[in-house]
Amino acid sequence: MNVKIHYRITQDRAGIPQDFAGARHFVVNEGESIETTALNQLATDYQVPQSAVEICRIES
Repeated sequence: MNVKIHYRITQDRAGIPQDFAGARHFVVNEGESIETTALNQLATDYQVPQSAVEICRIES
Protein backbone atom coordinates (compact mmCIF):
# COMPACT_ATOMS: atom_id res chain seq x y z
CA MET A 1 0.00 0.00 0.00
CA ASN A 2 1.29 3.44 -0.92
CA VAL A 3 0.59 6.16 1.67
CA LYS A 4 1.59 9.79 2.09
CA ILE A 5 2.81 10.81 5.54
CA HIS A 6 2.83 14.44 6.69
CA TYR A 7 5.33 14.97 9.52
CA ARG A 8 7.17 17.51 11.68
CA ILE A 9 10.73 17.39 12.99
CA THR A 10 10.93 19.21 16.34
CA GLN A 11 14.68 19.07 17.05
CA ASP A 12 17.92 18.33 15.28
CA ARG A 13 20.34 15.58 16.25
CA ALA A 14 22.12 17.91 18.71
CA GLY A 15 18.84 18.50 20.55
CA ILE A 16 18.43 22.09 19.35
CA PRO A 17 14.75 22.92 18.76
CA GLN A 18 13.67 23.37 15.16
CA ASP A 19 10.40 23.39 13.26
CA PHE A 20 10.52 21.54 9.95
CA ALA A 21 7.46 20.10 8.24
CA GLY A 22 7.32 17.86 5.20
CA ALA A 23 5.54 15.04 3.46
CA ARG A 24 6.81 11.79 2.01
CA HIS A 25 5.40 8.73 0.26
CA PHE A 26 5.95 5.33 1.87
CA VAL A 27 5.23 1.82 0.65
CA VAL A 28 3.91 -0.26 3.56
CA ASN A 29 3.21 -3.99 3.45
CA GLU A 30 0.02 -5.51 4.79
CA GLY A 31 0.22 -6.25 8.51
CA GLU A 32 2.85 -3.57 9.22
CA SER A 33 2.09 -0.52 11.32
CA ILE A 34 2.19 2.54 9.06
CA GLU A 35 3.09 4.96 11.85
CA THR A 36 5.86 2.78 13.28
CA THR A 37 7.42 2.16 9.88
CA ALA A 38 7.31 5.87 8.94
CA LEU A 39 8.55 7.01 12.35
CA ASN A 40 11.55 4.67 12.26
CA GLN A 41 12.45 5.58 8.67
CA LEU A 42 12.16 9.35 9.19
CA ALA A 43 14.20 9.27 12.41
CA THR A 44 16.91 7.28 10.65
CA ASP A 45 16.95 9.51 7.55
CA TYR A 46 17.18 12.77 9.53
CA GLN A 47 19.44 11.24 12.21
CA VAL A 48 17.22 12.43 15.05
CA PRO A 49 15.66 10.55 17.98
CA GLN A 50 12.21 9.11 17.33
CA SER A 51 10.77 11.49 19.91
CA ALA A 52 11.69 14.40 17.59
CA VAL A 53 9.42 13.11 14.79
CA GLU A 54 5.69 13.84 14.91
CA ILE A 55 3.30 12.22 12.44
CA CYS A 56 0.65 14.84 11.60
CA ARG A 57 -1.49 13.14 8.95
CA ILE A 58 -1.66 9.93 6.91
CA GLU A 59 -3.24 9.89 3.44
CA SER A 60 -4.03 6.76 1.47
